[in-house]
Amino acid sequence: MAVPPRRPRGIARAVAFFRRHPVLLLLAFTPGIPEYLSGSTAFWPIVVSPLGFLLFLGLNLGLYGPGVLLVREAHVRWKKGWSTIILLGAAYGLLEEGTALSTLFNPKASVVANLGSYGHDFGVNWVWLIGILGVHIVYSVGLPILLLGLALPETRGQRFLTGFRLPLALGIYAADIGLLVVITHYWAAAPLLVLVTAVAGALWLVAWRIPPGWLDPRRPTPGRGPRFFLVLGLVYFVLLIVVPGLIEDAHQPALLAGAVDFAIILAVFLAVWWEIGRSSNEPQLILLALGVVLPLAAVGLVAQWFLPVVLVPDMLAALFFGTIWKHYRTRTPEPPLPFGAT
Repeated sequence: MAVPPRRPRGIARAVAFFRRHPVLLLLAFTPGIPEYLSGSTAFWPIVVSPLGFLLFLGLNLGLYGPGVLLVREAHVRWKKGWSTIILLGAAYGLLEEGTALSTLFNPKASVVANLGSYGHDFGVNWVWLIGILGVHIVYSVGLPILLLGLALPETRGQRFLTGFRLPLALGIYAADIGLLVVITHYWAAAPLLVLVTAVAGALWLVAWRIPPGWLDPRRPTPGRGPRFFLVLGLVYFVLLIVVPGLIEDAHQPALLAGAVDFAIILAVFLAVWWEIGRSSNEPQLILLALGVVLPLAAVGLVAQWFLPVVLVPDMLAALFFGTIWKHYRTRTPEPPLPFGAT
């Protein structure tokens, strides 16, 4: 029987620490990946303006942390599959970008750029909405939950928000959204803020009511090798971000850009659903996750090349993926775990 190689002492200590504190690992993934690895929130102020960095870190943790914890908790308690995480990830994206930051409605929001005018109709930045929901479903919610389950498989099915922790997470999440509403103060969209909150609530109801296993992968085991999913991950981010810009540059209608953006998201999700399998798929999942992270990390590095402190989280991400890849490629085969178990 093959015996997995022993981990280096530093990695073994890190694994032992996060086994005792799995929530901290989840909080490292989000906002770590969507904000700091991508450069959406700059990492270099940790050197030149530590207090400013800590302020933004607190706001990000107050938004992303409770959000992903609540989604994961619902997924575990309701015993539903990944369709629930997708729906709740969309609800999270609506609450962050619609209610807390108003980027779905504010045509002059800095992060929206040209998409504030291209595809803006009835008070909504439609092309931006489609793309940013694709980002939040994957990077803010789905990917952190997936990576936690791969790194600490013993936490799959384990509740984190027991006792007072559930109302505490809800309170922090609501307070952070309220604070960000005051900071962004795009009051012209006040009626739309109410509407988008109602839509997010409806998505939670749908996620609660859908049958268990709905949209779980069709195959019992993967139909393709890990490299196929690495390519899928790389394609997802590149096409999601690049294609709408190319359509805009070609002076084509925003409706076409939105439709193509939605089609890209749907096509990648369907390809994963068709081929990933329900079990014995850890190598495929690892390279899929690596594929969606690599372009994001490249964008973050390019955006902060003048003071590349972001290389620190980049190296930590590389160490993490290398460690779990080595673990799952060398371990003794075990009974398979279901795809949706987290």
